[in-house]
Amino acid sequence: MMIVRPVRTSDLPAIERMAVASGIGVTSLPNNRDKLYERIRQSVTAFEHEATAETGTEYYMFVLEADGEVVGTASINASAGFDEPFYSYRSETFVHASRPLKVHNRIHVLNMCHDLTGMVQLAGFYVDPAHAARGGELLSRARLLFVAAERERFGRRVIAEMQGIHDDAGQSPFWNAIGRRFFNMDFLQVEQAFVSHSKTFIAELMPSYPIYVPLLEDEAQNAIGQIHPAFEQPFRLLTREGFEADNYIDIFDGGAVLTAELDRLHTLEHSCDCPVGVTASLPASANLRLVSNRRVSQFKAALARVAVVEGVAYINPDSARLLDVVDGDTLRLTDLHDPAQKSL
Repeated sequence: MMIVRPVRTSDLPAIERMAVASGIGVTSLPNNRDKLYERIRQSVTAFEHEATAETGTEYYMFVLEADGEVVGTASINASAGFDEPFYSYRSETFVHASRPLKVHNRIHVLNMCHDLTGMVQLAGFYVDPAHAARGGELLSRARLLFVAAERERFGRRVIAEMQGIHDDAGQSPFWNAIGRRFFNMDFLQVEQAFVSHSKTFIAELMPSYPIYVPLLEDEAQNAIGQIHPAFEQPFRLLTREGFEADNYIDIFDGGAVLTAELDRLHTLEHSCDCPVGVTASLPASANLRLVSNRRVSQFKAALARVAVVEGVAYINPDSARLLDVVDGDTLRLTDLHDPAQKSL
């Protein structure tokens, strides 16, 4: 049985293991025990307190459990860059023209900006490979069911950074072409600096003027907006939700930054609340759905067989125990993206 719930401080060893397994470039899941513990504590506080989109400092971390073992994690940052600007490159086109020479050139440029500061951010996604097939959609979308149920805690737009291209040795062609020339640090070193220090070092050292893309090496140009193979599953899950690659890329590895209107995401548009009916004999119309209870600090989400009859969501006693609900409680439910899951 799999379930998604808020992280606990006792989950720290499992989160540390996943931070190591997630590899290079996932700065939202840092391989740093103190930083991970700080984020877990922030999350515990966020789930325990009332909040609105105006407060903006909340960080929510969820874990995926499989038969009692923590095998995945995913987070929501209620306001990216709340304390400091959230930097990215904005991809733009400059026009260079000369009427006498009859020249009209459109040049691709990158401008450092903090346009995305304050947006809701999905971050820190990782699932053990052995559980990715069944647990990936559950984990990714469970946090969106939480957003749907607690809509007042979150703003209007949402972003998700995708990991960019780098090799097993940690060499990033995009970083080597730009950032390394100003930091004199390799990609692994700057990743640690990003975790351990204030983000203001970006503004202090990175060039504030436009980067003319045609001046970069081909390998760096080809990396712009690309996604590391390890991020193919989260990318697929998010694009099914309605996320799109926008005109923004990560300033370190050039990976795509996906954006969306929060209320236009599939899980928010196509989920609803229903009262619970617990029965040992489900109607024949029951099928597998993504469901969650309507608690905050005791939030739980799972895949369960559900039959909606005259506005009541009927589930079996095992699912009711898993979700910690009884007759008359409320469930949030939605259909699955992946049709193959319905037979699991």
